[in-house]
Amino acid sequence: MPTVTKRSPRIRFEFVAARKQSTLGGLPALEALAQQFDLWQKIRALPGLDPRTRTSHGYSPELIVAQLIYCFCSGGASLADAERLNDEPLVRQLARVKKFADQ
Repeated sequence: MPTVTKRSPRIRFEFVAARKQSTLGGLPALEALAQQFDLWQKIRALPGLDPRTRTSHGYSPELIVAQLIYCFCSGGASLADAERLNDEPLVRQLARVKKFADQ
């Protein structure tokens, strides 16, 4: 499996009146804040954060950190909740990945 890294989203946003509340509604603002402060590049630059011997396979550290941040900010409290982000196409599109890491 090739390396899965988090990339900047190319999403066009349109603000409309909401008919129902979503816990995932604040994730685009969270992503914008992380990009403004270069969080993903700073995580990528930390040398000891990636324990993989073959860095061309598996999930990158910034994707795993993004998955956990998205999970905790949307009301999740466990790794099982983080894995459930795979069921949300908006979150996968925001991180520009096909699938998040399993628990």
